[in-house]
Amino acid sequence: MNNAQAILQRALQTLDPWLDAAFPIATALICARQRLAGYSLLVVYLLLRLLQRSDRESWRWILISLLVVNAGLIIQDQDIKPGGPSDYLIIALSFSAGYKREWQQWKISAAWISSCAAPLLLFSLAAGDAMIQGNSSFAGFNINKLGFLSGLLTVSSYGLIGQLSNRRLKYGALLLLALSCYASILTESRASIALPAIVICADLLRRVRWTALRASISIAACCLVLIATTYSWYSDSSTSGNSLSDTNRISTITCWVEAPFRTQNTFAFGYGFGNATRKICGPDKIPSLTTMGKSEGLSHAHNLYAQIFNEAGAPGLLLGFAITAAALREGWELRNQRFSTFIWPLTLYIFLMALGITYWQVMMINQVLVGYSLAALTAMDRDPAAADATIPTAPPGASATPG
Repeated sequence: MNNAQAILQRALQTLDPWLDAAFPIATALICARQRLAGYSLLVVYLLLRLLQRSDRESWRWILISLLVVNAGLIIQDQDIKPGGPSDYLIIALSFSAGYKREWQQWKISAAWISSCAAPLLLFSLAAGDAMIQGNSSFAGFNINKLGFLSGLLTVSSYGLIGQLSNRRLKYGALLLLALSCYASILTESRASIALPAIVICADLLRRVRWTALRASISIAACCLVLIATTYSWYSDSSTSGNSLSDTNRISTITCWVEAPFRTQNTFAFGYGFGNATRKICGPDKIPSLTTMGKSEGLSHAHNLYAQIFNEAGAPGLLLGFAITAAALREGWELRNQRFSTFIWPLTLYIFLMALGITYWQVMMINQVLVGYSLAALTAMDRDPAAADATIPTAPPGASATPG
């Protein structure tokens, strides 16, 4: 058994730089409406990643068992009910798959993650008007799900630029940044356009040596951008759908937050996973939306924290806040260290998006990338013992030096 593990670990170590190629391939398959193939590839990817170091970290076998037992649930999830147990499972497994990898390995992973921009933009352009027609994407997903992916690729491509020293590779990362930005624009998802810009600006501004003049200019520039953006999104009748959409989301979030207070004990424990709140706050159930006669209610809270509170109660919400705070704190502490230009903006983007998206819009490629990317918070220096981990230990009594 030890010999088999040694052979397996050597094989996985050889494959390590190429395993993350599953991300752009899965993105292409999903965009081509081959979700079954794309999801199956991601499950195999997680299995291989979890098998790494399973000879030294036995807890990985528990997660491998969970993955194998629930593979059918994960692969066949049709993204109809955001916030199911499988969503948490995928994110947790993905985080564990990237747990305590080395900085140098993460540089390669960041490049593969950013490269997802190429198939996303290619299929977006090929779809043309069908991409946003009827608020449904060419891949069979709504715009928010693909918008989250394109925004995540924008931020990761930006972070990759700061990690590369080779000029040609920097140009490649800059190209990926441009591709993902254009893909975000094509989705017409406001969050996927605005939030990456906010995160990147925040990361750039923290590097500035501030003076009163620079602060005044920056504040004035931000105000002008905010005014221009607000005008373009809400100024005339052609953009009235944005106001209606915002009303829809705010009313839905409010309903999901208030619902646990309507029933005894739900404040402490929540409604649990399922359809309980959808019967109260689902489509056509919210009075303020019903009276409009112009908008269908959402089937989910459209806010990660609101839905956690609704389904897991106050303890679940506190745990969610604690995890969020811990991740942001760790990312902030790493901001001036190696790989900081990748992990800090990405962490900030993920948790800001949680304010307007439920469970990162369910799509499995998004969930895997969220969990796996957050694992970069645990990145470590190269372990000198890692290279010798698969080499059989010398028999007891053997001399370390000749003679």
